[in-house]
Amino acid sequence: MTSPHPEAAAPAGTTTTEVLAHKLRLLRRAAHLTLQQLGARSGIATSTLSKIENGQLSPTYEKIAALAQALQVEVGELFRPSPPDAGGPRRSVTRAGQGVVHRTDPYVYELLHTDLADKRFVPLLATLRAREVAQFPQLLRHGGEEMVYVLRGTVHLHTEGEAPLVLQPGDSCYFDSRLGHACVAGGEGEAQVLWVSSHGLTPDAG
Repeated sequence: MTSPHPEAAAPAGTTTTEVLAHKLRLLRRAAHLTLQQLGARSGIATSTLSKIENGQLSPTYEKIAALAQALQVEVGELFRPSPPDAGGPRRSVTRAGQGVVHRTDPYVYELLHTDLADKRFVPLLATLRAREVAQFPQLLRHGGEEMVYVLRGTVHLHTEGEAPLVLQPGDSCYFDSRLGHACVAGGEGEAQVLWVSSHGLTPDAG
């Protein structure tokens, strides 16, 4: 996996969008890729990549996953201001509210354990902002498998070809990420899920 040198770390106090912009530019250049080449690898339009690199766009998880796959890094690397510790048995603790927060229109993600590189799955908390599946231009899809476990509120899980599934706190669903999917909050209150995705992050769409 390619990592930038410590002196190339993003300045302290930057937002996650700025960290992502900085790391994406560093990793793309380290891989000797143009924006057009990265776009071809990731399936993301060059104009969209340019906006992400310039901190003008906060991409969805599906686009982040596609970029990680194209650059052959794990998702957390795109939000890590400095290189992780390497070597030996590992343990990581993320205290309550101390994950890396990334905001998009449908979800607020809190990425957990971003200090570890080369994880076999991506753990995160997601607060659902979307309340209608119509808020998504299309159902989301990417390679791998994932699991959602409802922590708070009511969740409506929409999957391609199936009736919407209503999930309550303590309920979970495991599914193939290539299946078009979207989670929205149901009812009056806020909904939050523990979301775990595997590393088979080959993008198909979105």
